[in-house]
Amino acid sequence: MNPVKLARQVEERYRRYLETTFYFKDPDLRKSFQESLRSGRLSKGPFLEATPIFRRGAPPSYFFRDLLGFEPEEGFLDAVQGERPLYRHQEDAIRQVIDGHNVVVATGTGSGKTEAFLYPILLHLYREFQAGELCPGVRALVLYPMNALANDQRERLGEISRRLADRNSVFRFTFGQYIGETPEDESDSLRHARDHIARRLPDELVLRSEMRRKPPHILLTNYSMLEYLLLRPDDSPLFDDGRAKWWMFLVLDEVHQYRGSRGIEMAMLLRRVKQRLREGGRDNPFRCIATSATLVGGEQDKSAVARFASDLFGEPFFDRTVLLGEVETIPESGTVSLSREDYGSLSGAIESTTVTHEIAAVANRLEVAVSPRGEMTEVIGRLLQRDKRATQLRRLVTTRPGELEAIADEVF
Repeated sequence: MNPVKLARQVEERYRRYLETTFYFKDPDLRKSFQESLRSGRLSKGPFLEATPIFRRGAPPSYFFRDLLGFEPEEGFLDAVQGERPLYRHQEDAIRQVIDGHNVVVATGTGSGKTEAFLYPILLHLYREFQAGELCPGVRALVLYPMNALANDQRERLGEISRRLADRNSVFRFTFGQYIGETPEDESDSLRHARDHIARRLPDELVLRSEMRRKPPHILLTNYSMLEYLLLRPDDSPLFDDGRAKWWMFLVLDEVHQYRGSRGIEMAMLLRRVKQRLREGGRDNPFRCIATSATLVGGEQDKSAVARFASDLFGEPFFDRTVLLGEVETIPESGTVSLSREDYGSLSGAIESTTVTHEIAAVANRLEVAVSPRGEMTEVIGRLLQRDKRATQLRRLVTTRPGELEAIADEVF
């Protein structure tokens, strides 16, 4: 797909729509209107942005042993991607939460913010399981501003549960998404109970009745439904009957959306939740976690963000627990800039199974040794690493989003 061509097609179709919708019979007015439409841009973009490369830390298989203080089973480690290294900000967030601190994970899109709060929750559940204390009851409340985001989290939890089952792990946890669309029971045809049951993921609770009977360990919901849960007597089993003592984690995703009046409403709701739980027997402190890709501009914002989170949750946050992503430095490239023809050769050779004469010529000019039968995408990647323009492009798009044509003008 050519994004520039697509953007121009969309703009041209919109221009034609405006010309036909607002048609002037007077030829002079019509001509003036058409000239006005063509004199400037009706849209911006397309925009180009890339995820930076974050510094990596230890793999969970090593890190989790240290945090738990004992050797976890292989099935558990495999299910949470035990051999894939964590990013350093993920490692820092997990350690801070396990140590009892409240954390703001303010890293960019694609930086693994979900793992930063999900892994501490899973470690807590696993520790309870090993101690024989993992009974029905909510341990973590995860609030999302939109149900679509909660749906994504539901899929991720279902995948972890599926991997636990596939690896014959003795550890299992339950989760449930309690929103307006959640059916009351098996006979709730208005909310399509049969469809929900048919799409049930491993260890997922999909009915309100079963969540009240055996509350899930991880509860996904939104602001409006949480208000109902606090008010309705039918939902009291989530908080009462001695189950309040198990609640620990309060997680807010996309926390930057809770500013102004909406932030005040969320702050009051969280205080009502905590008061309800303390009245129900919760004595220990809560662990509060907030995530956002746009809340922090840099180190200078940490103090303000810590105050914002403290006011929102009614719990202490500190500068050191506002975590930013550590980004790998893009190394300096060579002094060679490929020509337009070279880029055409690279683009045309991507699907090739062997190194073409054109690619071999480019490699020779850049002094890069390539195998005639090397993997073509790897060969092209090595060549672009030596290209001055490609390095400049990486720096531009990982620093900030920009209009594609403006970036192209700067690179060339």
